[in-house]
Amino acid sequence: MPTLVISTALDTMATPYHHRQVADGIPGARFAELASGHLPFAEAPGEWLGLIRAFLDAQA
Repeated sequence: MPTLVISTALDTMATPYHHRQVADGIPGARFAELASGHLPFAEAPGEWLGLIRAFLDAQA
C-alpha cells in the first residue's frame, strides 16, 4: 500500500527520529519532512496539504 510518512521537524512529542523509524518499517514508504511542530495542519497547512496532494497525485 502506498504510504507517506510526514515528519514534523520541530515536533518535540514525536520526533523526526520516530517518524523515520515508522517510515523505515513500511516497505516502500515515502518520507517527507516539514518544518513544523506537532500540528502541521494548523502550523503549516499549505505545505502539509501540498505534500499530501503531491503524494496522492503520484499514485494516480
